[in-house]
Amino acid sequence: MPDFDERVAAARRDVKTCDVAGAVLAGGESRRMGRDKARLRFGGEALWRRQVRVLREAGAEPVFIVRRDGQPGLGRDVPHVCDTFADAGPLAGLHAALSAAETAWVAVLAVDMPAVDAAWFRRLKSFCRTGVGAVARHAEGFEPLAAIYPREALAAVARRLKRNERSLQKLVTALARGRRVRIVRLAEAELWRMENWNAPADRRRG
Repeated sequence: MPDFDERVAAARRDVKTCDVAGAVLAGGESRRMGRDKARLRFGGEALWRRQVRVLREAGAEPVFIVRRDGQPGLGRDVPHVCDTFADAGPLAGLHAALSAAETAWVAVLAVDMPAVDAAWFRRLKSFCRTGVGAVARHAEGFEPLAAIYPREALAAVARRLKRNERSLQKLVTALARGRRVRIVRLAEAELWRMENWNAPADRRRG
């Protein structure tokens, strides 16, 4: 039978495997918006800072920001990581997030989704299991940029990037088939949570 110190060490390892890191994906070019969306303000707060706060309030630690190589940083108080696959869109950001994390799961949140709150990620976390994350689905498809992924998804993401396959929808489909994510139904009444800011008109609605 393990002695007390061994049991304590095992308990600490178990806690470590239950950790969730957070990643704010803020590496887009913001062409339609005409300026860096991460620096736009919502409720008097910069979007990037709001998303960091949301993830922390949901229990994610550490939380970092994913940017494209060469983009300016968004704050010295939050660690940054950069895409290693250039010009590969959000899938490259997901790859960078999963590569940087040392936790069992990574909660990913796009910087341009200001209606997502901490309760959203706490709900998703309730569906996660060891090696399995959670992604919401509604009538229009999956919501892969406000989701929780297991670190085990990294290999599948890397393979798709190497084949120049960038579809997040197809990635989530494959992960679900491989039992790496659980699909959570999003009711039509909650679709407002998934609104994003792509153009100036979207910002006015916010």
